[in-house]
Amino acid sequence: RVSLTQRIRFDRSGTSSANDEMHLSGAILPGSPAIAVISIVWVNKGAFNTQSWRGITLARMIGWKVIGDAVHTPCAENIGYQDLGANQFVATTAGEILYMTPGSLNIGAGAWHRGCLIAPVVPA
Repeated sequence: RVSLTQRIRFDRSGTSSANDEMHLSGAILPGSPAIAVISIVWVNKGAFNTQSWRGITLARMIGWKVIGDAVHTPCAENIGYQDLGANQFVATTAGEILYMTPGSLNIGAGAWHRGCLIAPVVPA
């Protein structure tokens, strides 16, 4: 059986999450435009603070970028109950994968963040 999907490669160098545990996998589904399907599982080693609507770069897609505005999707997390449901993973037109919160938060060490992104893409 021949697969028409293509694996996405990611670069985490130079990101603040480069030393955290992260499992990124993704595939490009052919079409016009092509569609990227990305699975994200991230466990932050240390505690950190977020700034409202300011993305934290987790990785970059190699060779692909999102068409149009950034694509946002909620993520599941094991953080404080009051902060659940609004935090997001984002794929940008530059091919970056970000973590973004709508408010300033303190995220404790060892928190996990899981989700997926589906976005229209073109070669970078």
